[in-house]
Amino acid sequence: MATQVSQPNKDDGIALLLANIASKQCKRSYDTLFREVAPRLLNLARKQFVDESLALEMVQETMLKLWLKAGLYDASKGNAMTWIFSVSRNVKFDLMRKGKHQQSWVQGDDLWPILTEEEDSDKISSEDQELVSNELKELIERLPEEQADIVRRVYLHGESQQQVSEILNLPLGTVKSRLRLALKKMKEVLDD
Repeated sequence: MATQVSQPNKDDGIALLLANIASKQCKRSYDTLFREVAPRLLNLARKQFVDESLALEMVQETMLKLWLKAGLYDASKGNAMTWIFSVSRNVKFDLMRKGKHQQSWVQGDDLWPILTEEEDSDKISSEDQELVSNELKELIERLPEEQADIVRRVYLHGESQQQVSEILNLPLGTVKSRLRLALKKMKEVLDD
């Protein structure tokens, strides 16, 4: 009978990597963290963004934030993967707010190891998917229905604002205003 590695031990390893990055700026720990976490984040980002370049941008920005802010992780407040997914979620909302998705990031070639073919970047654990899905659903459920519907259509279904305007028979300006207000409310909830 095969023994399965328990999730807490795996999370303890990720927490230790974050601690090494925070205390020593350890590139070896970062490389290990990257290889463990980036494929999961990339698969998740591909499900959230229609555009592959935006998915890659979200992962890159998240990994950069993990390098810069690893010291903010507090194991007493939750497990490491939950914290990493929260960082990723905040990056996603930052990208959504930007709207223009400009490539103005810090050059991070030394922080962005190349994923090898043998790594399975298309798999995401069901626990990770469920965690992110539940958090996103909770955020959207807090919105007024007319804003929630627009957020779902634009960011989950990949419809353009113009398409949403036509489908809902609303002026484009109204769609943009509701979307902007929804993102602002979601950010306020995340910042609390």
